[in-house]
Amino acid sequence: MSRKTIFTEAQIKEMKEVIRTGEPITMLAERLAPTYNVTENKLRSKLYSVAKRTKKIADWAGPKQRRTKIENTPAPPTQVMGKKVVMYNDHIRIYF
Repeated sequence: MSRKTIFTEAQIKEMKEVIRTGEPITMLAERLAPTYNVTENKLRSKLYSVAKRTKKIADWAGPKQRRTKIENTPAPPTQVMGKKVVMYNDHIRIYF
């Protein structure tokens, strides 16, 4: 039994073809996310899982490293509103 996915077989096949170009996955996710109508994080994780099963053919001639800011990070526990947070040396406690 296979996993449930939001991508069709044709889209996964297209992802494999794009991965074979050698372009970095973060750049692929940034470029293809609007076409698949998903967030960059979802597409990036899917591309990484597809890349494990795909052999890269070409080397990428563009920039090698690109720093991206992920905007979907959760807030640290110290920014909890209306709740008491106590920080210790080795742990924190959140009182609701």
